[in-house]
Amino acid sequence: MARRDEFIQISRTVPFDNSTNGFVSTDAQAAIEEIKALLNVSASPGFTWGNSGTVANAYLLNDTVPSNKSGRLVPITGNITTIFVALELATTAAIEIRRNVLGVFTTIATVNMVASRKSTFTVSVPVSFNDELSCYVNGTCKSPVIGIVIKS
Repeated sequence: MARRDEFIQISRTVPFDNSTNGFVSTDAQAAIEEIKALLNVSASPGFTWGNSGTVANAYLLNDTVPSNKSGRLVPITGNITTIFVALELATTAAIEIRRNVLGVFTTIATVNMVASRKSTFTVSVPVSFNDELSCYVNGTCKSPVIGIVIKS
């Protein structure tokens, strides 16, 4: 009679077909570790602010609420890795991401649009779970949409 442990498979010994999924792993254990690594650097949900029309030295909106009244809450601890900006017209303005702590706003990241309509900026700014973030336009622009990517 066969012992039970003779039938237990070790995931390192189970082949994994990576031909259809972009993985580099060739066994089940390595595939599990590859998925875990992907989850550890997953992006946050969409964080965007915007406004229709001309904005001058003002906070942008979270949907229909000014971001200095109710900001976006950060759902993970990690780093802002990307700030992306799209404007209706080429403009020179500073875009500031600000942290709100009990009504005190601190600029934690600034990107400068210089005679541009759209741009993506790579940054590394730490944020924590439940930080409240807002977006401020320092200067004048038209119909801005600003977004950030946070990775853990």
